[in-house]
Amino acid sequence: MALRELNIRNFAIIKQLELEVDDGLTVITGETGAGKSIVLGALNLLLGSRAETEMIRYGEEQCEISALFSIDKQKNVRTWLEQKDLLDDGSDFCLVRRVLRSNKPTKCYINDQPTTLSSLKELGLMLVDLHGQHEHQSLLRLNHQRHIIDQFAGHEDGLKAMAAIASHINRTQRELSQISQTQSDNADRLELMAFQLTELDEANVLDNEFEELEQEHNRLSNSQALQDGIMEAIDGLFQNDEHNVSSSLGRFTNQISDLANVDKELLPAEELLNGALAQIDEAQALLNQALNRIDQNPERLIEVEQRRDTIINLARKHRCAENEIPTKHAALQQEYETLENQRSQPEKLQKLLEELTTKYNKIANLISQRRQAVAAQLSSEITLQMQDLGMRGGKLDITVEPKISDEPIISEHGIDEIAFMVSTNHGVPLKPLAKTASGGELSRISLAIQVITSQKSDTPTLVFDEVDVGVGGKIAQIVGMRLRHLGENAQVLCITHQPQVAAQGHQHILIDKVSSATDTQSTLITLNNDMRTAEIARMLGGSDITERTKAHAQEMLQSAAI
Repeated sequence: MALRELNIRNFAIIKQLELEVDDGLTVITGETGAGKSIVLGALNLLLGSRAETEMIRYGEEQCEISALFSIDKQKNVRTWLEQKDLLDDGSDFCLVRRVLRSNKPTKCYINDQPTTLSSLKELGLMLVDLHGQHEHQSLLRLNHQRHIIDQFAGHEDGLKAMAAIASHINRTQRELSQISQTQSDNADRLELMAFQLTELDEANVLDNEFEELEQEHNRLSNSQALQDGIMEAIDGLFQNDEHNVSSSLGRFTNQISDLANVDKELLPAEELLNGALAQIDEAQALLNQALNRIDQNPERLIEVEQRRDTIINLARKHRCAENEIPTKHAALQQEYETLENQRSQPEKLQKLLEELTTKYNKIANLISQRRQAVAAQLSSEITLQMQDLGMRGGKLDITVEPKISDEPIISEHGIDEIAFMVSTNHGVPLKPLAKTASGGELSRISLAIQVITSQKSDTPTLVFDEVDVGVGGKIAQIVGMRLRHLGENAQVLCITHQPQVAAQGHQHILIDKVSSATDTQSTLITLNNDMRTAEIARMLGGSDITERTKAHAQEMLQSAAI
């Protein structure tokens, strides 16, 4: 058993509903508008479908839906819960709950632990397989037909690997195209940069070189003025007999020193004069050094001026300050090397593309072969089901053929074109499903597919929402028998309007709508044998239930139980 209990509160017209589900086939019936499909809508919402505030019962602030699942035999579910740290230790059950609030985000819980909607959806796919009453419409879509084949084939890992490689190939192709365009655009740029780098390499401007050249140029261009000024200062300070500052300062310093012996308050003045005398002597040494360093060298001056002009011209060309030339040189070199290295990228990317394409083709061909084998098997089994469902001359042929294209086909879905071809009568050629079958025929074909594919499903609970629409009589009885047979290996829930289907149920639940002057609610009743007879009689004869319809209902129930 998978689904044990379903609890719905304040959802649509349901105020409070508790549903306990047994093994086998559980049929859910009731008059139109009673709320049968609302129950499955609530289950669908619980397992991750889109939520809307209009789903909340009128006058209420929130609705809550919860379900208890037995997972003692579901190893994949237990493993998933353990990986998500959501497993209730020591329990063979999993409680799923979702709260929809009018003015706040919805809340999702697994085993009373908050979780994300995506996790709820992921878990839901492992617990319940829901087949809606309009599923025959999606059967016309080519991508849904491909999904049927792949689901039955069970090669999900291969599909994921193929899709990942296809995505990698497409990204690599875009990158290759972008680089090729960039290289074309950068051809002239590289040529200019090569010329500029040659010029900068030859100039070989060093860090701080321009500042040093400026200082040297100032000295060389003003060497005579420097020499004359320094010599004049030396003469006035130390060599002029009449105005020798050094000698005068020494004489006055000695004089104050003698006076300080008489007046101690002159001692600070004496210290200052001695200090000044020492500084004068030090200044004399520095001036002599500076004088000796002066080099009147016209040839060197010319060299410095030429070097300055070279750097100034480079700065003008590169639109930067003279002291920024080394930085500009390094940046230009790095950019050039980057663009130059990209020249080898197309070759590397092309090699990568070849490797990826080889891997893709290998996986895609294996998947194609698997699809072809599954298509043949499904075609045969679904054809038999169609014929059992009243389409005596009906035939379904699923074709799987490689797409024809002048260019290599790289798609996340593979290399195949898949088509469901159908003939509904003997002697009628096979044609695409969308151009052949009527609405009723589509419903029966869809049901045949669901019956076959559900037998391969490892999902413990299968839900069918009015999939028997458009059939009746003996065909409806066969539909019910198919669903009952499914219920022998899985838990099956089926909403139905057909008494022939309802009679096949192991468990029968009636959804009824109760209205008052101020309120309308859906209620749930699990029917006993007598109540089942009455409900099936109603389904057979409407509101006018006769002894004959009751007898017919009892006969249908007894026949189903055999």
